[in-house]
Amino acid sequence: MPTVEDYIVPWVRAAAPYSDKHMDFAWSHPEILRLMSNENLLSPSEAVIDAVMEMARSGNLYPGSGEELRQKLGEAAGLQADNVLLGNGSTDIINIVINTFVAPGEEVILPTPTFSMYEARVKVNGGVSVSIPISPAPDFYWDVDGMLKTANDKTKLIFVCTPNNPTGNQIAEADLRRILDLGVPTFIDEAYYELEDEPKTLAYLIQDYPHAMVNRTMSKARGLAGFRVGYLLANEDLISYLNRVRIPWNVSLVAIAASLAALDDKEDQEQKRQNIIAGRNYLTAEINKIPGLVAYPSEGNFVLFDASALNKTSTQIRDDIIKRGIFIRPMSPHRMVEGYVRVTVGTPQQNRRFIEVLSEYVSQEMDRDSA
Repeated sequence: MPTVEDYIVPWVRAAAPYSDKHMDFAWSHPEILRLMSNENLLSPSEAVIDAVMEMARSGNLYPGSGEELRQKLGEAAGLQADNVLLGNGSTDIINIVINTFVAPGEEVILPTPTFSMYEARVKVNGGVSVSIPISPAPDFYWDVDGMLKTANDKTKLIFVCTPNNPTGNQIAEADLRRILDLGVPTFIDEAYYELEDEPKTLAYLIQDYPHAMVNRTMSKARGLAGFRVGYLLANEDLISYLNRVRIPWNVSLVAIAASLAALDDKEDQEQKRQNIIAGRNYLTAEINKIPGLVAYPSEGNFVLFDASALNKTSTQIRDDIIKRGIFIRPMSPHRMVEGYVRVTVGTPQQNRRFIEVLSEYVSQEMDRDSA
């Protein structure tokens, strides 16, 4: 008799899911400072909490399509509500887009390293991820020529994350236009754009390229990761197709209320933004003072650094730092060489604590190696 596994489609059996076990570990160890997942470490504002509590009274009712929120998000980008698709976080948006464009056996171009969720969801859908390595440190720049040469009749989708996770750098508009000139649906992930030194969105490109999609999130700059709200900006005809794939009521009433309140709270938004900018500048400067370590400029809410001088794997470094009370992220799963790790920007106190722990750890390891 066949087992239930025999009935599962082959590409799902072969896929490795995006793991969220690090989140389970973090929640079960509240004593450990969580600087591993690019969360905003400043809590939601009181305005957000009040809006959530008020909307909770209507929790017995189904939400609509979030028309008011879509209108506000669209207008902020010089667009309309019909140009906005809401998702249960950007992960939902990524899944909707892949399901819309990629059939089993078809190809998706992925510059790597980048957000590993893209590849995970492509494989679950039966698609083929075609990795195009970016240049090595310190540039970490896209191999645009390589991407253009790789595109073929099987290419159905291209991902470009800018600022890129985990490298923190941006792609030049001219290079992005070269990619868009292929005519292939292109997912431009701007999850971190509001945290750039001088925020510059590329959303206006959808006016010239109806196959361009610009992804955003309420998780990073707005600090609403737990509410799970992402959104996509695109041509309204394209949005209408994506809505055929989107599950109705995918964003809750309280998540919509939280997002609306966060958009209106300009003072809280600026406080969060300045905390990130000051924090990443501090972390980059202080890490670079530690002998053997190299931190790279970032325009996200994280800092990537090279600790390969410790002669340890990225996972070993993570585990050693966890023992000291802080959870950071190894970058080997992002296809980076061993020794690269990423730390999330926290509050000033949390950032100082991290630097103290990291400095002591590196000193001890270097002393041990030289003994």
